[in-house]
Amino acid sequence: MKAASESARLQDLRFEAIARMVADRNEPVYAIARKIATEMAATIKGMMTPVGRFQRRLHPVHFNNRMKALKELRMTLVEGEALSKQDLLNLEGPKFKFVFGKIVHLFQQALLDAGADSFQADGVMIQFGDLLSAHDEALRRELNRIDLPRFLKDCDGVGNTPNS
Repeated sequence: MKAASESARLQDLRFEAIARMVADRNEPVYAIARKIATEMAATIKGMMTPVGRFQRRLHPVHFNNRMKALKELRMTLVEGEALSKQDLLNLEGPKFKFVFGKIVHLFQQALLDAGADSFQADGVMIQFGDLLSAHDEALRRELNRIDLPRFLKDCDGVGNTPNS
C-alpha cells in the first residue's frame, strides 16, 4: 500500500510540473506536449506494473478520466499554439484600418519633410490612393495565396521575396 501512495504522490508532482510549464509563457509548447506524453505513458505503465504480490491497477474510471484530462490538455495546448501563430490580417478590421491610416499619414508627413509642398504631397497621396484602388483585388488575391511559413523563410525581412 505504501508503494501505491508513493506512486500517487509522484503523479501529483508530475502534474504540478506540467501545470508550472503551462503557466510559464516562455516554455515551448513542444516541451509541454512531450511532458504530457511522458505522463500519459507513465499512467499506462502504472496500469501494467505489478507491485508486491498484487497487480497494481487503477480503477478504470480513474484511468479513463486521467487519460481524458491529459489528452484535453495536450489538445488545448496544440490549438492555442496554432492560434498564436495564425496570421490574421483582416483588411476590413479596425486594427488594420487604424495602422494603415497611421502609415498613410506618416507617408504624407515624409513627403512634406522631404520638401514637397502641400500641393505636391496631396497629388502624390491622390496617386497613391488611385494605385491602391486599382490594385486592391490583386493584392487581396496575392494575400490569400501566401504560404506564410515559406514566405517568412524566403523574404528578406522587408517582405521582398526572390520572385517579387
